[in-house]
Amino acid sequence: MTTIAIDIGGSNTRIGLFSSLDSADYAPIAKFPTQQDYHEELRRIFEALQSLEDGTARGTGVSIAARIAKDGQSVVAAPNLPGYVGQPFARDLSARLHVPARLAHDTVCGLLAEKTLGSLHAIERCAYLTVSTGTGAAIQLAKGATTLTSSIEIGHQILDGNQRVCLCGQVGCLETYTGGRQITLREGRAPNEIADAAFWDTFCDKLAQGLVNLAMLTRIDAIAASGAIVLNRPQLLEQLQQRINQLDLWSPPALLPARLGEDAPLVGAALLTETPEDTILH
Repeated sequence: MTTIAIDIGGSNTRIGLFSSLDSADYAPIAKFPTQQDYHEELRRIFEALQSLEDGTARGTGVSIAARIAKDGQSVVAAPNLPGYVGQPFARDLSARLHVPARLAHDTVCGLLAEKTLGSLHAIERCAYLTVSTGTGAAIQLAKGATTLTSSIEIGHQILDGNQRVCLCGQVGCLETYTGGRQITLREGRAPNEIADAAFWDTFCDKLAQGLVNLAMLTRIDAIAASGAIVLNRPQLLEQLQQRINQLDLWSPPALLPARLGEDAPLVGAALLTETPEDTILH
C-alpha cells in the first residue's frame, strides 16, 4: 500500500508516492506549474495519477499554500490561489482517487515533516517557516501526549509604518517585503536575481521583526526555515539569526535550516494521512 502526497505551492505542484511513512524517501510522480484554475489543477493531478490502480493507495495528503477551513475539507483564503477558495477539494479528490483525502496548510505539512524526520525532532515548542512565493509559518506546542499544530499568518502581520498594499488586500503586511511574488512585482525581477546588499538588509530586518513577534507570542525555542528564497540564499539564515538575537533579549529562538529542504511539505502531506485530525488547528 502506498500513500499519495500532493504539494500545491504558489508556483509549482509536486506529486509523490510513499511506500513507508518511516522515512522521507518517495517515488516522484509529477511536477508542473500550479494552475490558477482549480478544475485544471485537478485535471493535471488526476492525469498524473491515472496509472495508479484502485486499492493500491491507503490515502491522500495534500499540502497547499492556503488557509484551510476548520473542518479540513476546503480552502477559505488563498491570496496566491484565489480560484481554489470554497471548492470541495477533499471531496473531489476522494471521489476520484477512491481513498480518503486530507488537506492542510503547506506550513503545517512542513512542520509535521521536520518534527518527525527533520531538524525539529524532540523540540516541544517549535515552528516551521517558509519564505517563497509567500511567507508562511506553523507552530507546534507539545506537552506529554498532547500536541497541537497550527498554521499562522505570519506573512500577514501588520508592520508599523508599512504603507505597502499586500496582494491579500491589507495594508502593511510583512509579506510585502518578503513574499517572492510581491518582490518580483515591485522590483521587476525575481529575488534570486537581486544582489543589492541594502535590499537584503531590509529584507532581513523586516523578517526578523516578524519572527521575534512570533517568538514573543508563542515562546518557541526553534524555527526550521525553508522555501525557495531561503534555499537559494542560505547565507540569509546567519544574517537573520544575528538580527533576531539583537531584537529578542529574552530568549531568541534558534533558526535552523530545514533538514528536508523543499521536500518537507511533500513529506508532511504523506504524514498528514496518519496524523490525528484533532491535533491540527486549521
